[in-house]
This record gives sequence, structure tokens and C-alpha cells, in this order.
Amino acid sequence: MPERESLVSARLWLAFATMLLVSGIGNTFPVFFPPLLAEFGGSRAATALTVSLIWVGGAVVGPVAGALVDRRDPRLIVGGGILATALGLAGGALAPTLPVFIACVGVGAGIGVGLTGMVTQAAIIADTYTRRRGFATGIAFAGSMAGYVLATPAQLAIERLGWRGTLGLYVVIVLALVPCALLVYPSRLGGRSTAVPTDGTVGAVARSRAFWALAVVFSVAPLVGYLATTQHALYFASHGFSPGEAAAMLMVGGVLSTSGRALAGYAADRLGAPAVGIVSYSMTLLGTLCLAAFEFHPARWLAYGYVLFVFVPLGTRATVVAMLVPRLAPASRFGAVFGALTIGNSLGAALGPFLSGAIYDVTRSYLAIYTVAVLLVATGLASLLSFLATSRSAR
Repeated sequence: MPERESLVSARLWLAFATMLLVSGIGNTFPVFFPPLLAEFGGSRAATALTVSLIWVGGAVVGPVAGALVDRRDPRLIVGGGILATALGLAGGALAPTLPVFIACVGVGAGIGVGLTGMVTQAAIIADTYTRRRGFATGIAFAGSMAGYVLATPAQLAIERLGWRGTLGLYVVIVLALVPCALLVYPSRLGGRSTAVPTDGTVGAVARSRAFWALAVVFSVAPLVGYLATTQHALYFASHGFSPGEAAAMLMVGGVLSTSGRALAGYAADRLGAPAVGIVSYSMTLLGTLCLAAFEFHPARWLAYGYVLFVFVPLGTRATVVAMLVPRLAPASRFGAVFGALTIGNSLGAALGPFLSGAIYDVTRSYLAIYTVAVLLVATGLASLLSFLATSRSAR
């Protein structure tokens, strides 16, 4: 096997680590939710706005990063994103009020997610892998899902160091990625032309029904994920689960979602992205139904069913969508089209935490949150089927 196709690659595992520590911040955030509420007060929606702002930043900066990584030094793009994240987290650790915390962490980590996230890593992986691109992309993207695995060590650190000390420790770990990026990533992506391609336009693709169907698929997935998980610690505490057990459930979920994302890429290489997408959305539907049913029958098997069926497919749609983009656009337009689709994905991730808090603030009901999640999953599955039918007929 050529060296560039090896899964024992410094580029691949640095991509995983960067996604873990930067894009994964939003998935570790639920364990910070209770101490932030205890110190600053305020509504749940206001506190969850931190994660929403992170993903708004990703939506704004991500497409810019996609354009830059084709033409500029990927090391500087990723390094700049890491530094922005570290500065934002450091400001959050010192924040005297909730608005300052939201602004520092939201803006800093948002820039970091945009510069180091899916668009940039997809370009780096595509530059390295061809035959095993789905599997490699799944492994790299799995890093953000592994953010859930950090929930338990983060909870332990909060108990010993406080949430401010834990954020300070996180800053030190994130900064260690900067020299790694400078050493491992290339100064230019090979085999990429800087000329403007002439085979069609992104605008023409964006006006197609298939594009918007795929955009709904990609946007709904993180929205549902955050509706289901943002108030995880608070929800299960209200049903008698200890903070440690709730954090352990997130950790198990992180292991499941990390492996699920990688396995989705492996399966997409062999079975096709359409089949993987349908299975993943069907599992999410079952998981959100477990959450809704838990309100009526709080049995532990339903709680564990939620962990299994929500977390295994969580994040797999990013890999699936990356593999489906060629049904819409030629290779020369992959980065631009995938970058445009990530806008919806980041905005869905931004809306999820805020909407979760807002629904609870208005209704005082977790059931309302999870009912909305079930309806959105059904919408995403229907959109995927529509995309498959439309893109097939358009080919």
C-alpha cells in the first residue's frame, strides 16, 4: 500500500487530535453547564448560547478556510485557528460575567472551529487519500465526537480544579497542537491547481433541488444532536442520576460516536454512502424516541438505548455528505460545494443548544425538546431520500 494511503499517518491523527480539542469543545460543554449556571445564574438558553456562537463562527469562517487551504499554507491556517481557540478559552477562564464568558469562548473557539474544522481537514485528507478516503475522513472527523469522551475527565477536573482551572488546563493542552501542526502539515496541498475551474458554477449547483435536500440532511443532523445532548447532565440529574454517572454516559457515548464515525467511513467505502446515511438516520430516530419515551417510563434501558442509538450515528452525516457531494459536483468544485454545505451544518449546530435552552425556558418541559428532535429527524430522513432520488435522476 502506498505510504500516502496508510492509516498510520501523522497527518491523519493530527487531524483527529485537532478536531477533538477544537471542534469537540461543544461536545464537552454539557459538563460545564451546571457550574456555569451555579456561578453566573441566567437562563439556560443564555448559557447554551456559548456553543451556538461557536458554531456561528464555524459557519462564517469555515467556507473562507476552504478557499484559503487550496491556495495558502495549511500549517498557518490550522495554527491560527488553534491560537484563536486558546485565547478564547483563556478569556473565558478569567471572565467576570456570563456575557464576557460567552463572547470570549464563543468568538475564539468559533474562529478555531472554522479554521481547523471539517472543511480544512477534508481538504488535507483528500490530498492524502484516494482509495480509503471515506475511512480516513471518518477517522479524522471522529475527533470532534471524541469530545464526549472528555466529559468524564473534564467532570473530574471541575470537581478538583473548578471550571476555571479546568479551562486553563484545556488551554495548555490545546497550545501543544501548534508546533505539531507546523511540523506535520504540508506548506501547500499537492496536486491542486490554483486556476479557477471552468466546469460549471457553485451557483448552478446551489440552485438545484438536490443541493437543498442535501443541505437539509447536513443541517438537521447537528441540530438534533445538540437538542438531544445539550441538557444531558441536567436532565438525567433530574431523574436521580449522579453527576458522575451522567458524565460516564457521555463518555460512553463519545466512544460510540467516535467509533461510529470512523466505521461509517469504512462502510461508505464498501457499501456506499446512501445506505450508510439511511441506516444512520434511522438509528437517530430510534434514539430520540427512546428519550421521549423516557419521560413516560423512566427505565434505565431507555436511557441506555438513547446513548446507543443517538451517539453511534452522531456525526456520521458529515462523512456521508462528504462522500455524496460528487453526485452534485465535479472534483474541481468539491471544496467549494462542501464548504457551502457546511454553512448549514454549522448553523444547525449553532441553533441546537440555544433552541434546547429556549424550549425549556418557555415550556419547562424536556418532552417538548425531544418531541421537536423526533420531528426533525423524520424531516432529515425524508430529505435524504429526496436527495438520492433527485441526484440519481440528475446524473
